[in-house]
Amino acid sequence: MDKSCLPVVSVVMIAYNKADYISDAIKGVVCQRTPFPIELIVMDDCSTDATAEIVLRWQKRYPEIVRYFRNPSNLGLQRNYMEGFRHVRGKYLAICDADDYWFYRGKLRKMVGYMEAHSDCTVAFHRVVNYYESTGEKTLSNGSTPVDCDVRLLSTSNFITNLSVIYRVDAVDLGNLPEWILEDRAPDYALHMLFASHGRIRFFRRPMGVYRKAAGSAWSLNDQFTRYRMSLNVRLNLMKEFAGRPEIVDGLRSASSDLVRAMAAIATDESLKQEVSGYAEILDCEIPESHQGNCVGLTRSKRDLKRAYRLMSRLLPLPRP
Repeated sequence: MDKSCLPVVSVVMIAYNKADYISDAIKGVVCQRTPFPIELIVMDDCSTDATAEIVLRWQKRYPEIVRYFRNPSNLGLQRNYMEGFRHVRGKYLAICDADDYWFYRGKLRKMVGYMEAHSDCTVAFHRVVNYYESTGEKTLSNGSTPVDCDVRLLSTSNFITNLSVIYRVDAVDLGNLPEWILEDRAPDYALHMLFASHGRIRFFRRPMGVYRKAAGSAWSLNDQFTRYRMSLNVRLNLMKEFAGRPEIVDGLRSASSDLVRAMAAIATDESLKQEVSGYAEILDCEIPESHQGNCVGLTRSKRDLKRAYRLMSRLLPLPRP
C-alpha cells in the first residue's frame, strides 16, 4: 500500500457485548477533525448482543475509517488488545474502549500536532471526565499532574486514563510485547510504562473524553483486595522488566509497598494476611501494626464535603460525543 494512504493514527477499540455504548465510542472517533487520515480498529471479542450490527452500520457510513474484526471465539480482554495491535498501521496508536468516548473533536489534531513537533515525546494523554453511571456523579481526573513528566513519575502512580492516551508506535514493538502482559487483566499501565521508558510524557489539561464507570461496579473489600493484588503483580513484573534502570525500579517499589500496606489494612482472614506478609517480604517493606486489618474511613467533615461535591456534580451536564 502507498504510504501516503496509510493512517497517521490508529485507534484500537476493544468490545464485548457493548451494544448499549459503542455508538457513542465510535462517533467520538469518526467525527474527529484532522488534516490527516485515521483508522478505527474495532475488535469484537465474539459478542452475543447487537454489537456487530451496530459496528457494521457505522462501517457502512465511514468505510474509509472503520475496520471491523470479530474473534471466532472469546479471547478475553488482554488477548483482544493484542489482536487489535496486530492491525495497527498508523504512526501513532490511540485507545478508546467501547464503553468510553471522546467529546472534543480536535483531540487527535491537537495531540498529534504536539507529538509531531516534539520527536522525544512517546506518550501523550489528557484529562477526562469520570462519569459514575449509577449515581450521575462526575469528577475530573489529574488535578495536579504536571504538563511535562516522564517514566520516573509514572512509576510512582498510574495517572494515565486509557481512553486519553496516544503512543508513538515505533518506540515499542507491539508484536513482541512481554509475555507477562497477557497475565494482566488490565494491561494499560504496563503499556504506558513501556512506551514512556523511551521518551517524554505530555499531559494536556483540557478534558477531551468521558471515562464511564458502569452501574454495578462497586467493589467489596474482597474485590478491592483482588484489585490491589492485580495492581501489585503488574508492578512486580515491571520491576523485573526494568531491572537495569534503578530510577524506575525505585518508584515501582515505593508504589508497590504502598499497595501492600493498603492490602494489609483490609486483609481480614488469615490466608490474606499471610499473602500480604509474603509480598512484604519480597519488597522488604514494613507493615505498621496500625495497618493490619484496620480499614480507616474518612473523617466526618471529609465525608460531608465529598457528599456535597457529589450532589453538585449531578447537576453538571455530561459532555456528548
